[in-house]
Amino acid sequence: MTDVTRAPHAERRPWHREPMLWLVIAIPALTVVAGLTTVVIAHRHSDTVVADEFRKEGLAINRDPTRDQAARRLGVSATLTASAGTLSVALERGTAPAPGELLVILSHATRAERDQLVALHPGADGRYAAPLAPLARGHWYLEVSPPDRSWRLTGEFVDDPGTLALRPGPGP
Repeated sequence: MTDVTRAPHAERRPWHREPMLWLVIAIPALTVVAGLTTVVIAHRHSDTVVADEFRKEGLAINRDPTRDQAARRLGVSATLTASAGTLSVALERGTAPAPGELLVILSHATRAERDQLVALHPGADGRYAAPLAPLARGHWYLEVSPPDRSWRLTGEFVDDPGTLALRPGPGP
């Protein structure tokens, strides 16, 4: 009588030819690759920091209106013009002291890497001006303020700012 439970030595496969072994190895290996891919994606596309004039109350995030109120109280307004690679601002300062320079923050609505900070210096004609790098097409938000950030004027435009009247933001 022959023993059928024992397979002959010639029919045994080497360990690297077993499909079940590769299935056991492949699942953890693919998990490691997927995890590293997730880390790379998260690092390259991380969220930007929320501006300091926002505060969280409960489940809502609210804009802090104190700088807008200061501009309204001082009677500050401006006209912004962008043309021929130059950004200029005609400031009507009301009762605010004349700042030595103005800061303009240009924020792209969807792409934080396109944001720009431009420091404008006063010229002989009383306008504040500085060179401006070309802006990508899209929706832009802008903020004009003195370096001490005591007040601000805000506005927004799509594609080309042209000439834009800036007034203090909405009240509380």
